[in-house]
This record gives sequence, C-alpha cells and structure tokens, in this order.
Amino acid sequence: MSENGDSLMQPEQGGAERADAPRRTWHLLGLAAAGFFLLGVIGGEAARIILPPALLAFVAIGTGVGFVAVSVAMVGLIARLPLYWKARLQLAVAFGIGSAAARVGAVLLSRNMFLELMGDLCLFIAAAFFGVLASRIIRERNILVPVAFAAAAVDTFGVYWGPVAEIARRAPHLVRQLSAAVPGSNIPEAPIPQLGYVGVGDFLFMGLFVAAVFRLGMNGRGTLWALFVAFLAVPGVFAVTHLPALPGLVFLGLAVVAANWRYFSFSRAEKFALLYAALAVAALIALAWGIEHMLRG
Repeated sequence: MSENGDSLMQPEQGGAERADAPRRTWHLLGLAAAGFFLLGVIGGEAARIILPPALLAFVAIGTGVGFVAVSVAMVGLIARLPLYWKARLQLAVAFGIGSAAARVGAVLLSRNMFLELMGDLCLFIAAAFFGVLASRIIRERNILVPVAFAAAAVDTFGVYWGPVAEIARRAPHLVRQLSAAVPGSNIPEAPIPQLGYVGVGDFLFMGLFVAAVFRLGMNGRGTLWALFVAFLAVPGVFAVTHLPALPGLVFLGLAVVAANWRYFSFSRAEKFALLYAALAVAALIALAWGIEHMLRG
C-alpha cells in the first residue's frame, strides 16, 4: 500500500517470517471470532432446553469466562494488525454497518439467535477498530493514566446519572442494541452473578488502551492478562454491591494502569493529582451504591 492508504495491508518489509506474521494474526482473529460465535450458541437460550439442569451452572460459568478470554484476545489481535489508519477506518465502518444490518434482521425475524450473535460480534470488532484508531491521540506513556481516569469518571457519571442512565430508563432496548450479550448470562442456575452485557464503549476503550500499550512499548502481555482479570472481578462486585450496572471503564482503566505502572514517571504533584482523581471516581461509585441501597430500603 502507498502512503495515502489504498490497501488494507502494510507493504512487506523483508523476510518470510515478517511476511507471515500478518497472515497468522488474521487467521487467529478468525478463529477467535468463531470461538466468540460458538460460545454464544452454547450459552444461549437453547442451552436451557437441551442440557440437564446439573450442567447449566458449568455452562454459564464456562461460557462467561470464555467470552471474556476471547474478547480480550480479539482486542489484542486487532491492535496487532499492521494496517494503515484508512484501512482501520474502513473496516470499523464496514463492521459497524454489518452490526446494524444484523440487528435489524434479528428484529424482523423475531430475535433470530444467529443474527443477534452476528450483530454482537460485528459491534465488538467495529468498536475495537475505532478504539485502535483513537489510540493515536496518546503520544506519551504518561498520558495513558489521565486518559484512563478521565474515561472512568465520565463512564461512572454516565452510567448512574448521565445519558446512559437516562437511556436505560427510557429506552432499555436501545442499550441492548449498543451492547454485546455475555453467553450464559440468561441461565439463573449459575451459582455466582454473571455479566449481562458489555457496552460498546468498553470495547472501544479496550482497543484504545491495548493499542497504545503495544505502540509505546509497554507491558502488552501483562495488560491483556490484567484486562481478563478485571472483567472476571466485575461479577464479584455485583454480588457485593447489588448495583444494577457498573461502569466498566473503571475496572478496565485500573487494570491497564496497574499492569503498566512501572512505565510511568510522574512528579510528586502529578501523583497527588492522580490520587485525587482516583478518590473522586471512588466517591462517585460509593455515592451511587448508597443511593441504590436507600432506594431499595
């Protein structure tokens, strides 16, 4: 491809191994996408009809954990693809259109499971590509921390009091259209709380964080593991707080910052500023938890 971006792939830079790397990444991404789809089928509503009750709890947990693992792996692969920005934008728009078309088809065909899964998959991939594109705004390692804190604060406000909360009250179906369902979340036999949906913003910022970490030479492998653990921690927080929703970017941002802390270099004043920001986000979540318990009481 030339510098103006007429092709999807960067030009070969020499060596059979280097030439094969993009192809392997595409192949792995295809396998991960197939896994994403398969988990949705296994953990879908049909599981409650086909499987005996004794197995449903294992299916719910297994498909939920598998969804998290595949999602994080797909973000890492998408961030690794050697594409120019125009190609990323084209793919993001194409998958976004594909998601919208699948959503419409699912509605017209009375919630067709396969179209719903395709809509979720395309939404996830489109958001991840947009996130990778947006990661170019992060030019220095230290900028990643305030971006993570700002995203957490905005997400916290939006989930409990802002636009997301308002949409959830007035048009919950719209929130569903902008989220991906977690397999197994509709199985009440699960012994622990399950994630229900993951919003498009979470996928977008995962792409942004991971792409920035890779590009700036930080702890890429550790970041992916930290994101995996952060996602798995969310059901436990649901169990303790009994909140109807949680701001996912709080968990994702903390995971990214923790995995890469040794790569940051802040002055004493900057560290205090970051501490105040973290305390402000924690106070917002505590306030939401308190209000929720008052309303329930």
